[in-house]
Amino acid sequence: MQSLAEQYKGQVEVKIYKVGKDFEYIKKYGPTTKSMLIINEARVITKLSKEAIRNAFQEALKN
Repeated sequence: MQSLAEQYKGQVEVKIYKVGKDFEYIKKYGPTTKSMLIINEARVITKLSKEAIRNAFQEALKN
């Protein structure tokens, strides 16, 4: 996940929130039991596979 975020750095805004470690996301996205990836403050990815993340990055670049 980190390597994909680095690969697209500067092209899309990426935030990675880890459950039990990061808490600032709770106000905006609510409590969750899974870590999540936020792309451009609009798209939330909870299925954190390389394929799902890569597809979400490519879709964000199209917009």
